[in-house]
Amino acid sequence: METDELKNLILDKAKERFDRFGFKKTTMDEISHDCKISKKTIYEHFKDKEDLFISLFIRESRQVRDLIFAGISHIPDPLERLIELIRSAIAYFRQDNFLTRLLKDDDALFSAFLTVKYHVILEEELISLIATIIAEGKAQGKLRNVDEKVVAYVGLKLFQSFSYMRTMPISPEKDEQGYYTDALIDFMLHGLVKKDEALPGQQ
Repeated sequence: METDELKNLILDKAKERFDRFGFKKTTMDEISHDCKISKKTIYEHFKDKEDLFISLFIRESRQVRDLIFAGISHIPDPLERLIELIRSAIAYFRQDNFLTRLLKDDDALFSAFLTVKYHVILEEELISLIATIIAEGKAQGKLRNVDEKVVAYVGLKLFQSFSYMRTMPISPEKDEQGYYTDALIDFMLHGLVKKDEALPGQQ
């Protein structure tokens, strides 16, 4: 079995365990048993259970990121692409899936080892992708002359607060109608679009 294939097998089996029993209750012995390989073989690829968990989290996050960005790649207008990015990302994190369940698990997400790794490895990648769209809009004269990386960072944090890291009470009925998504999009667009540029849908 090739190295990447074996690593993905371990991650797949670990995903099943973490999803069903959580990080704390999952053991390397159980993952080893599920994979039908020795624990020593697992340690050849992952330093410990935390390293395995982080690797799984990063793999799953990148897969979701690639899926969402692939879905908006055909949209030529950067403003429309930003809007669809927000809508698609919020729609994804409203679903019941492994990554959403993981992100809503305070014990897993906010432990120190994951928070640091997530910020450094994943958030910087996302900020760079969002900043590229904003830079394109600036180059086309549709967006204000803002610092795209700073705005991308703020936009990402706002997105998190409107999706899996919500700290304010919400109305389920308004949420179903897309009220909060529209509020976020409206806020972002009015902060980015030049005053003489028509907002999408206002042409």
